[in-house]
Amino acid sequence: MAAYRKPRWPTVTVGYAVFLLALGAITAFIFEDSAPANQPIVIRLAVAFVVAVVLLHLRRYFRGDPLWAPPSEFEAALTRQPSPLKLHPQFARLREEVAHATARRSTFERSLWPRLAALASANRNQGALTPPAPIRRPSARQLAELIRHIESER
Repeated sequence: MAAYRKPRWPTVTVGYAVFLLALGAITAFIFEDSAPANQPIVIRLAVAFVVAVVLLHLRRYFRGDPLWAPPSEFEAALTRQPSPLKLHPQFARLREEVAHATARRSTFERSLWPRLAALASANRNQGALTPPAPIRRPSARQLAELIRHIESER
């Protein structure tokens, strides 16, 4: 499972915006206070500083700085994994009952068939719901057809 870190571009973009605003404010104050002969030098130094920061950032990126690389297996193990989904207890019980009902005919007739019949009778349009033919055990296809028949009556 190769999980990569979250994209950093929003953080980098905001960082550069803050950096440029701060540098622009400092440069403006120095520019206003300096002599007219020195003002172009102030602008050139500010631009050189911005270019240097961008080049250092790009150098780190292309040299494989660990901040940009995907996390190692150890780092991935330290991140919190999402908790597994918890099923509702009635759903888990019903799933087990369906599995057991397909294993034996007697289990189907005692537990699952009365519930299916009750669901069918609770519908507004009551239809004739008949149990599957008495074979050794009902198949999953037969159960699916019964449930589809119950749902179609709603």
